[in-house]
Amino acid sequence: MYKSVTFLFALMLLISCGGSGSSSGSSADGGGKSGQGIVTSLSGSSWQTECSKYNKFAAIDDDSIWNVRSSVRIDSSLQATFKTEFFHPEDTICKTMLFDTLNIINLEVKGKVTTDESIDAYKLNETYIFSSEDTMPEVTYTLVYLATEKLYFGKPTGVNLGTTAETRHSSISLADYYVQKVN
Repeated sequence: MYKSVTFLFALMLLISCGGSGSSSGSSADGGGKSGQGIVTSLSGSSWQTECSKYNKFAAIDDDSIWNVRSSVRIDSSLQATFKTEFFHPEDTICKTMLFDTLNIINLEVKGKVTTDESIDAYKLNETYIFSSEDTMPEVTYTLVYLATEKLYFGKPTGVNLGTTAETRHSSISLADYYVQKVN
């Protein structure tokens, strides 16, 4: 009799606590296939890169044409403001900015995907609203991956240039990331 009551009590306790180890889907891992968890993690966040070398013109051998530092602020509607600051090649600590660019982009998380590096990331569509640069792409089909306090975006490789959903970026470089800024 006591064994039955103890078993029923343990079963009720287990059911009321939600079972064993399964997640409700609200963690930074993305919250399942829909991506709701990563949306929650990105919403209202700010990120920044370290000062690094940048060469927009890969045909030129000098890989230190500029030093850059980038930041992104993402609001609750997933509208992202990307700002890239440009510095002289000699300014390796990005102290004195020469000019900057600004892009305002709507972000749309589309679902889970595995990258070429076997990373579980999310499909991300970036729709440009404003760009201070000469050209403004309509939509970039890329990836997003969030690990602890680091934010990674997809990069173009081979035929995966991100111009259509079929040519979505399929690779993420773990060497290129944004670090979360604490407000």
